[in-house]
Amino acid sequence: MVIDIEQTNASLNCMALAIYAEAHTQSIEAKQAVAQVILNRFRNGTFGKDICDIVYSRGQFHGVWDVAEGRHQWPTEEDLLKEKLVAHSVYFHKVPNQIGNTTYYFHDDSIARPFTWSGKSKKVKIDNLIFY
Repeated sequence: MVIDIEQTNASLNCMALAIYAEAHTQSIEAKQAVAQVILNRFRNGTFGKDICDIVYSRGQFHGVWDVAEGRHQWPTEEDLLKEKLVAHSVYFHKVPNQIGNTTYYFHDDSIARPFTWSGKSKKVKIDNLIFY
């Protein structure tokens, strides 16, 4: 198997930004689960052509757009490196997959009342994140 180092690095950087933007206040397990959602969406093949496309898709990862559009502070290099290590561990299957093939989650049920998607039922809750 040949690994495209540049594409892999870009994917890990995009995952790191999403992990930071969506779960930087959550536990390592919740961060890993967010990364797994991204990887599951990539494997599903219907969410985007690559991981960065998935992360930057409008309406999917609101925290990413909040950072990209300046509504939230951009993470420091140290923060991104920490989240990139989380992304790496999930991308290369170094940690258990806690959420199976789940491709959705509701961010932080402590902020707003969680909703359900038609036909989707709650599969797991990690910290304040509910995965469907």
